[in-house]
Amino acid sequence: MRKTFCFGGSRVAKRMSERAPMADGCVFCDIARRAPTSTTALLYSDDKVVAFRDINPSAFRHYLVIPIDHIPTVNSLCKTKDDHQLVSHMVKVGKDLLNQDAPNSEEHRFGFHQPPFNSVDHLHLHCLALPFMPSWRQVKYTPLGPLGGFIEAEKILERIKPEAEVYS
Repeated sequence: MRKTFCFGGSRVAKRMSERAPMADGCVFCDIARRAPTSTTALLYSDDKVVAFRDINPSAFRHYLVIPIDHIPTVNSLCKTKDDHQLVSHMVKVGKDLLNQDAPNSEEHRFGFHQPPFNSVDHLHLHCLALPFMPSWRQVKYTPLGPLGGFIEAEKILERIKPEAEVYS
């Protein structure tokens, strides 16, 4: 039997029910579905994710990669193969875009804001080619330990890595 683990334990059913192909009033769902009201230019698009420039960039290059399906936050991710593959794919897309667009940048940063520090309730990966512009913006992309804040993508991938299936 395979067990699914989401952050928050007993809230698994609630978190799974929060997921939807699209959420009413979600600006990122509009972008992902290319709603007529969205004027956002996509840098990348496939059947799982889209990528675009952040409207308020904090670094030399600042892109967002979002899933097409509505997943509210990093806290909605589960220890499943699907979620792990999705986040891995999001990171790969972000790395490819930054390597293509900012190949001389010495440092890249990839991560998510955790509630209550997220600005939009639709999972979005920040892909940053540093330096921060202006430099004080780095505070917004710093982990705050037990308070949450920004969490690097690699740490999320470690958290949601599925355990080997156990058969009974």
